[in-house]
Amino acid sequence: MIDDAARFDRFQSAYSSSEPPPWDSGVVPPEVRALVEGSAPLPPSRALDVGCGTGVSSAYLAANGWQVTGVDWVEAALEQARARALAAGLPPDNPRFLRADAGAPGFLADHPPLALWLDVGCLHGFGPAARIHYAAHAARLVAPGGTLLLYAFGPTELDGQAAGLTQADVEALFGAAFALAAAAHGREATDETRPSAWYTLRRR
Repeated sequence: MIDDAARFDRFQSAYSSSEPPPWDSGVVPPEVRALVEGSAPLPPSRALDVGCGTGVSSAYLAANGWQVTGVDWVEAALEQARARALAAGLPPDNPRFLRADAGAPGFLADHPPLALWLDVGCLHGFGPAARIHYAAHAARLVAPGGTLLLYAFGPTELDGQAAGLTQADVEALFGAAFALAAAAHGREATDETRPSAWYTLRRR
């Protein structure tokens, strides 16, 4: 199981530094842009950006007509996300940024249904119990026909402990509520030693 204290300390330090974390490029992933600007774009609706960090994707979605909630467990990241949205001229309530843990019971208990659940590199660091909670929250919150777009490392090590997800892990975790629509395997852009993948899942 991942040591949450070690993970939190690493992220808190990274987001409190004067330099951005290596994973925070400030660039909206092409896979996220494809959902909004691609050949078959999703119509703007309600979205959740899990592990939103400094709000790059949250701000992009809100600027393109989505009603967005961004969540992260590190307040230093959320402060930067709020500043990013303000600088972009977005309304004070969209995107909305909250401190929350998607791997904990009771996550966003009263949140309205979602058309899009976005996770760019959050779930792959969770331990087994937190992953089960996460999947249950996604099944509860994503409306039928909705999309779960997940970026995850393959099997790897984070904070000195086993982490990452195989495609079989993803299908086992979400298969009861979601159908796997696509999987694109590659390498992490900031560390090509790490295998990674984008998974697109549709709520049954």
